[in-house]
Amino acid sequence: MSQPMGLSIVIPTWNGIHLLRENLPSVVTAAQRFSAQTGSPYEIIVVDDASSDDTRSKVPEEFPGVTLVEREVNGGFSAACNSGFRLCRHPVVALLNNDVRVVEDYFLPLIEHFQDPDVFAVTARVFEYDQPVFATGGKIGRFRKGFWSGYFNYDVAAPQAQSWIADRRLLSFYAVGGFAAYDRSKLQVLGGFCELLSPFHWEDIELSYRAWKRGWEVRFEPRALAFHRTSATIGAHFRRRKVDEVAVRNRILFHWINLHDPAWLAAHAAMLGLLLASRILVGDMAFYRALGGALRRIRPALSLRRIEKSSRRRSDRQVARLLRDFYDRAPLQSYFGRSEVLDSHPGLAQAAPEGSPSRRG
Repeated sequence: MSQPMGLSIVIPTWNGIHLLRENLPSVVTAAQRFSAQTGSPYEIIVVDDASSDDTRSKVPEEFPGVTLVEREVNGGFSAACNSGFRLCRHPVVALLNNDVRVVEDYFLPLIEHFQDPDVFAVTARVFEYDQPVFATGGKIGRFRKGFWSGYFNYDVAAPQAQSWIADRRLLSFYAVGGFAAYDRSKLQVLGGFCELLSPFHWEDIELSYRAWKRGWEVRFEPRALAFHRTSATIGAHFRRRKVDEVAVRNRILFHWINLHDPAWLAAHAAMLGLLLASRILVGDMAFYRALGGALRRIRPALSLRRIEKSSRRRSDRQVARLLRDFYDRAPLQSYFGRSEVLDSHPGLAQAAPEGSPSRRG
């Protein structure tokens, strides 16, 4: 590393003191390791999103070196993260879910990327919490049938990938919000996560896509290892039907804010029309509730659209081409969902059916 670079770590939480007790010690250890190795300062900020458990009394008592931010009204993931981002003092901001455990060297490879001024964010390599099953890594994004999708993960395929990544960067469609690091100055320019998408889902994709269109990069760092207890907060508080409905709503809003290519926007409108006419045939009333929710937010969405359209430095097609060129050249191991192996060869694996648009990402 050419110069020391301080680190701010933000952890949003909601009724999750049990998860903090389980995972925050690993974050503290990794932060101390980072500071000892680099000589750089760090801070850990836990944002309590109006919990009703004893988070507020127990965090200062059990983790005295941690800064606790107390939100009086529950605002969801985006709002909680943004509250933490505003207090960060250091050039790199690492964001972690409260249900994520990290290895001791987790922060060291992540922070190396921020010596490059083009980097906006870096996402980690993540496994299931209690078993060595690959959960998520680099994200593969493609535009087709009127929508961007990011259902596919990739990992680097050994052994040929090791020599390939030695002097090249691994690009990712987006940085997964539960285990990512960001350039603070760029994060401030973008205004953090879009709170129109509260309480959850698609906010990390939306933020990363705005960064791509501003001319920056999102990368994957396979040496940064974490373990994730999936949906430990969302799954405990929301029914699956509601989660899927919000994901569809936010996927639609993402496109209304960020899709600016005229032909692609027409394709999106046509697909929405087709879904509007057809989803009733399979009894998918959640789609109509999701579309209604998006329409109720259309005025602020269009205001954000004007901002992003005037600020872009790359077009939608340029982003797609840049990512596609990387997928075609890199030796990737591609996965659909969490652990189903599709194929392994240099280049992108064969696409699998994506299912309904209600899937996150």
